[in-house]
Amino acid sequence: MKMTRSTDYAIRVLLFTTLHPTRLVQIQEVADYYDISKNHLMKIVHALSRFGLITSYQGRNGGFKLAKDPSEITLGEIVQLFEKVSYLESFPEIHEDENLENMKEAFDYAFLQFSEALKAYSLQDLIHVN
Repeated sequence: MKMTRSTDYAIRVLLFTTLHPTRLVQIQEVADYYDISKNHLMKIVHALSRFGLITSYQGRNGGFKLAKDPSEITLGEIVQLFEKVSYLESFPEIHEDENLENMKEAFDYAFLQFSEALKAYSLQDLIHVN
């Protein structure tokens, strides 16, 4: 399974924020650290704020921080927020001997199992603390 760039960037933003728990993080420093477009990161940070994973502060000294403890945010949660659950958006022409609804259900179930397995790993699990 290939994840979207948005999911990858969301995980990176959250990991960077996890590594700096005592201060507000700014989008530009995440963009510089990972060499990612600031404009794309702005969309990701906005989405993470809407989803309740980060708290954003506006203004000259603004930035963002985690809204929850890093041990409470899992990879599975992030994946489910940023990835589509259904792999069959529209059905092709269906022949009378086919039941593509069952195939759609099977792929949806597999995706949910995948994201459930990722719930075993929190942000805290992904960082090295010296």
